[in-house]
Formats: sequence, C-alpha cells, structure tokens
Amino acid sequence: MTKDEEGIGMTGAEMIALAGSIAMCISNKMTPREVCLMRTFFQAVASNLATIEYTDTLCKTKKFKR
Repeated sequence: MTKDEEGIGMTGAEMIALAGSIAMCISNKMTPREVCLMRTFFQAVASNLATIEYTDTLCKTKKFKR
C-alpha cells in the first residue's frame, strides 16, 4: 500500500461514527437556525473538497498531466 492509499487510517464505519459524534457535540447547544448554518457551512466544505479531489484526479490523467 502506498502513502496515497493509506488515507487517514480509519474505516468507513469509523468515519461515519466520528462524523455523527462531532455533529452531536457541535449542535448540542445550538438553535435550529445555527444548526442550519453549520450544515450549510459543512456542505460547502464537502463541495470544495470534492472539487479539489476531482481536479487533482483530472490533472493526473495523461491529457492534463501536470
């Protein structure tokens, strides 16, 4: 396994459990409006990470070699 394939050393189930725990901790004392704002913020983060991932993958192809 190469360094790129190692990832963060967590299984999918562990990542989901961690995400759920973090969401509960963050939203514990928030209003519904604040929870909505946090959801929007984290969706934007996820969207930008997906764009970065796609761009990196695209740039590694032969057609767009860096």
